[in-house]
Amino acid sequence: MTTGLKKKHLLGRVQMNLKKKGLAVAGALTLGASLIVSITAAEAATPASWVGPVPAKTGATKGGTVTVITQADFEHLDPARNYVGGTLDFYRLFIRTLTQYRTVNGKTELVPDLAADLGTTNDGGLSWTFKLRPNLKYEDGSKITCEDLKYGTMRSYNDDILDGGTTYAKDFIDNPTNYKGPYTDPNGDLYGVQCSAKGDEITYVLTQPIPYFPYVTTFGSFTAIPKAKDTKQNYDNRPFSSGPYKIESYDRGKQLTLVRNSYWDAKTDPIRWNYPDKFVVKMGADQNVIEQMMISDSGEAKTSVATDTNIVTNLSKVLNKPAYKDRLFNYLSPYNRYYAINVDTVKDVNVRKAIQCAFDFKSIVLAAGGTTAGQYANSTIPPSIKSAYRNFTVCDRDVAKNPEAQIAKAKAYLAKATDKKTTLRLAYRDKGVEPLRAAALEQALKAVGFKVIMDKYPGSGFYAAVAKRGVANEPDITQTSWAFDWAAGSGIVYALFDGRTMSKDDAKSNHSRGNFPDIQKLFAQADQLAPAAQEKVLGDIEQKLIQDKAAHVSVYFEVSHQMAGSKLGGIQVDGGWGDLSVIGAFVKK
Repeated sequence: MTTGLKKKHLLGRVQMNLKKKGLAVAGALTLGASLIVSITAAEAATPASWVGPVPAKTGATKGGTVTVITQADFEHLDPARNYVGGTLDFYRLFIRTLTQYRTVNGKTELVPDLAADLGTTNDGGLSWTFKLRPNLKYEDGSKITCEDLKYGTMRSYNDDILDGGTTYAKDFIDNPTNYKGPYTDPNGDLYGVQCSAKGDEITYVLTQPIPYFPYVTTFGSFTAIPKAKDTKQNYDNRPFSSGPYKIESYDRGKQLTLVRNSYWDAKTDPIRWNYPDKFVVKMGADQNVIEQMMISDSGEAKTSVATDTNIVTNLSKVLNKPAYKDRLFNYLSPYNRYYAINVDTVKDVNVRKAIQCAFDFKSIVLAAGGTTAGQYANSTIPPSIKSAYRNFTVCDRDVAKNPEAQIAKAKAYLAKATDKKTTLRLAYRDKGVEPLRAAALEQALKAVGFKVIMDKYPGSGFYAAVAKRGVANEPDITQTSWAFDWAAGSGIVYALFDGRTMSKDDAKSNHSRGNFPDIQKLFAQADQLAPAAQEKVLGDIEQKLIQDKAAHVSVYFEVSHQMAGSKLGGIQVDGGWGDLSVIGAFVKK
């Protein structure tokens, strides 16, 4: 996921006779735990965490307006197009998906959302059936149906029109007729998704066993959208609500206002609260302006929260200061700040290794706010995912001990290159400290002998733009970020490094454009393995992509420092999406 967050996965049927195993998955799947819980649905009572309403927040009262201050607009509001971490959390206020993450008192677990259970499989994960909650309603009081849920998946197949989202549905669901989406194929059908005769169950038939499929169904291609309400690209401006809030108004790039959805029933929802009368998102403020506003805690700031802004410039004023303790949120984020080296445009591996060695990790982290803002990394996989993490070196250095640029080694690699490319385009967002980080990398690359063209993009629309292949001004290096889609190597490596995720004109989240035959053989091997063995191979893949192919540089894991106003309660760090969340926010009396 990026905080930019982006994601994706695999293709191809595995010829494995797993139907005889008779595995079923039920019970709560907890992040970081085993992805298969081998109990049958009949054996398990419905856990309390699957049933609404969600426990009340201590001291919460109804009423008031919560203001969310952001530097930029959301990448997308259309659930089929959204793949950015902050939005994945925020749009849960008006979008429900088949499954979702629930965070209560610091504990995060996967729970059913539109579904009534976490799905069952009797063939090792080759097909999944989910019971659906009854009596769910949209913002106009109409019923949410199984067919709406199927259509929500079907429209994600038109990613030529609805770009930017995950492709998990397309990658996993069996599609024998090569269905291309409702806009391209209005009379076609996606036979891999089937509703029961009563409409109370939905079944997904997959191209291969996916034991972690209940995690996949947290994404927006597994939400319900009535066909009659689908406005194609314009759905991005006004999604139809299934959650506790609905969109009252949206002035793109400026302001989004949510008000209560009177047809939402808390008894059907184990995840969400609806304390405030309104949420107002105000967009376009400068990083330092936001910092000063939140620190001041005056006027509107008292009921505001900055969800996309880390306190950086003014951190020393608030960190470890008792006066700010209750409204400063400090946490180790799952977001890895990394740089993808485009192997389509930087073809010589020695040039790419020269780029790797030129990186001055120290200056980049200092630009981000120093070691209070980030912990040096060698890998996009965090050490907490022990099954896939590898403690390897980059450019023969341990970045934790020697974060400075390795200029001599960089120049030596550049001298060995036969296809010298010394002018590089660096793509980055005009948001927060990202220009400062990009400037730090520019200076490091110049010291080795590279000329750098700095391509600054707006805060929103960045990911779709830099993923375009074969276009003028295609980036050679993309400054971006990622957090796992779920707490496993499979929630990282497939999305970032699998060549099968790309089309000829769209790299999706594979910003390095890697599609190396030897690496793809390893992916094909991983496809056929049980989760534990698969994780080991995925860890090997990432190491090879970074060390041998030099297609990627992971610099640091972010340490977040975010603020809320003194009159807000219920703000929490959401363990599912790794963000500061307003889903349980309330205005204090």
